[in-house]
Amino acid sequence: MTRRRVAAVAAVALVACGGPRDALEISGTIEIRDIQIAPLASGRLQRLLKDEGDTVQAGDTIAVLDQPGLDAVIEQRRAEAHAAASRVAQVGGAEADSARAADDLARGERLRAQSIVSQQQYDALRNAAAATTAQLAAARAAPSESAAARAAVSAALATREELTVLAPAAGVILTRYAEPGEVLAAGTPIVSLGLVAHPWVRAYVNERVIGRLRMGAAAQIRVDAYPGRVFAGRVTDIAPEAEFTPRVALTERERADLMFGIKVEPSDGDAGGRLKAGMPATIDLTLLP
Repeated sequence: MTRRRVAAVAAVALVACGGPRDALEISGTIEIRDIQIAPLASGRLQRLLKDEGDTVQAGDTIAVLDQPGLDAVIEQRRAEAHAAASRVAQVGGAEADSARAADDLARGERLRAQSIVSQQQYDALRNAAAATTAQLAAARAAPSESAAARAAVSAALATREELTVLAPAAGVILTRYAEPGEVLAAGTPIVSLGLVAHPWVRAYVNERVIGRLRMGAAAQIRVDAYPGRVFAGRVTDIAPEAEFTPRVALTERERADLMFGIKVEPSDGDAGGRLKAGMPATIDLTLLP
């Protein structure tokens, strides 16, 4: 008989044979959530500052990656941004040069009509006016180029920041997946972080009592490590489907084998420091009438 089936039979026996009809005692296991921590940018793992079993706080540095040539790219982007900013400052001068060249060309046209200036002189004035017009157009485009250059600098700096991997929450390093020197793609896990401050209990109830259990129902959690100590909790999840179903669930006995997973989270503030992953736990649940 499987562990889940034994738990189901025990739960039914408690409700049906002398136990309080508004309560249910079941067994479960303490579990914790774990986070796969990965870099947002690809690079070579340069330093791994945390190992399995280490305790970390939110914001602690877990690993540092490196992208060869990234600093040179940042300097190039900064130089481009500086050059674009310089062109922005030249807009006023370009406008004045263009206006002056346009006036010279208009005056040259009148003088050419009077045969005072030669065709060669007039062509020179026209070429100068065209050149200043082009310079003015380039200067007027400088603000948008400057904004794009600043954005490129910000993107490069953001990439460098993403190469430093920080702990998103307090916890304990459970598993290390990478070694220094490895080249990692963005999103490749480096370590897994267990959120030990927020344990929960996974347990199973059978079909006969699942209808009398509601979300948010009060629960009490007991573990062998703390005799006489009760941790208050509540039901935070009830599976919408049975997790163990016989091939043909038609008879009353077979229906008793239908198991539904539930999750119970402790509400005591110090439960996170006492309840460890893997501990067996006993849960007392309050049922609906």
